[in-house]
Amino acid sequence: MVTKEEAVAAAAEYLKSRAYPERADSVVMLPDTAIEFPYGWSVRFDFKEHLETGDPAAAPFSSVVVVPHDGTAAHFPPTHLPMARYMEMCASGDWPPTKG
Repeated sequence: MVTKEEAVAAAAEYLKSRAYPERADSVVMLPDTAIEFPYGWSVRFDFKEHLETGDPAAAPFSSVVVVPHDGTAAHFPPTHLPMARYMEMCASGDWPPTKG
């Protein structure tokens, strides 16, 4: 199991090295908003420019990262599903959905 602190660190590493390396100094983690699910953690973040100005154009498209408990890579969840539903589908093995 991944602790909250480990999840925040893994999400920060993913954001700063893979998702937004060109904006690494702008990434602000929001650890108090992290939520644990059976599948893993949802960890929210923002960009410094958005926090300072409130300008929606400076906000990230998706402001949450998923950090699975099983040690697989941190990733962005799909934006078309509520977070709880996505995490439930992952935990039950129903993600990714199959055609049929």
